This record gives sequence, structure tokens and C-alpha cells, in this order.
Amino acid sequence: MTATANARFHKIAEFVLGRREDTLAHRPELAPSLEYRWKHTLRVAQYGKQLAEAEGASVELVVAACLLHDVARFDVADHGIEHGRVGARIARPLLAELGFAPADVDNICFSIAVHVDDKADFEHPVTLESKVVNDADNIDRFSAYRILLHFRDTLDDYETLVARASQRIEKLKRYRQEAQVMGTETGNRLFNRQLDLQIEVFERLVADSRITRMPEI
Repeated sequence: MTATANARFHKIAEFVLGRREDTLAHRPELAPSLEYRWKHTLRVAQYGKQLAEAEGASVELVVAACLLHDVARFDVADHGIEHGRVGARIARPLLAELGFAPADVDNICFSIAVHVDDKADFEHPVTLESKVVNDADNIDRFSAYRILLHFRDTLDDYETLVARASQRIEKLKRYRQEAQVMGTETGNRLFNRQLDLQIEVFERLVADSRITRMPEI
């Protein structure tokens, strides 16, 4: 990784964090969710770097796109399913200012735009970089931390917790049975590792529920 690339990454991080601070000035109650969003962004960038190196994609373009993939989610407005496309429009002037070549700007913006639902609002071919960014985002969305987030509102309701864990196992196993869920081979391998972790945790939780009763001899 070159010094120029690393300098660009820091500029991108400053840009995203600046938007976060602007939002917090108006909506301080959003601090926990925006803190999570930034930590998610950093993990996605790390996964993106790992996947790009393994798959032969441009590491610089992937990391830049990963750092910006949720930039619209640092706004006051909730852009919902549009946040990828809105984020691409936000990112474009910054990327040009940082000296990325026009074709690279398009590739990065396409990768940001399509990471939510595989749709962009401008014509561009699917690229290896866009597949890697999407894979990196999904891998973190099934991380160990997301296990905790998934059940944080049911920790005091054991029966509901176990019921939801059982439902979650079935969904995860359906993903696991598919030969190629992610866009890249490396992404698929890492995603399956995340699935295996979650399945094991939830199966142990359900197994514990079955012995949560008085013993008989």
C-alpha cells in the first residue's frame, strides 16, 4: 500500500467522521448508532482489504469504497434502501478532489451504490471491486458482535430468546446449504465461517433450553 493511498484513506475517514460530527450536533441521541456504524465501517474496510488481496482486486479502490459504503448513514436523514446510491453521490466529489482517476471514481461509486440491493442509478458494469465490497459488508453483518445485537431486546425473555434462536438457525442453515452465497470465493469462505459461528452459538442456546428443567432420577 502506497503512502498516497494511505493518505487518501485518512482523508476519507476525516470526511466521514466530519459528517458524523455534523449529525451529532443536531441529533446527539444518535451517538450509539453512529459509533456502531463507524466501527462497522472499519471492519468492512479490513475485510475488504483481505478479500481484495486474495481475489486480485484493487486494494486501494476496495478500501476507499468500504470506508465510504455507509457514508449516507451518517446523515440526519434516514435514506433506508437508498443509502448506497445516496452515498455514491456524496462520495463522488470527494474522490475527484482526492485525485482518483475518473474510471476509478466510477468504479468506487458503483461499488458503494450497489452494496445494498445490487442497483445503481447510473450505468456501469459489475466489477470485481463491487463484488468484494458487497462481500465485505455481508461478512461483517454476520459477525460475532451481530449475534449480541440480534438478541439484545430479548435477553430478559428467555422463551422468546430461544424461539428466535431456533428460527435464526433455520435461516442460517439455508444460507449455509447454498454453494455460492457471496460474489467471490474468498468472500464465500469467510461468510460460511461466520455462519458456522452463529449456528453453533444458537444451537448451544437451544440445547441449553432443553435442560432448563428439574432433573429426575
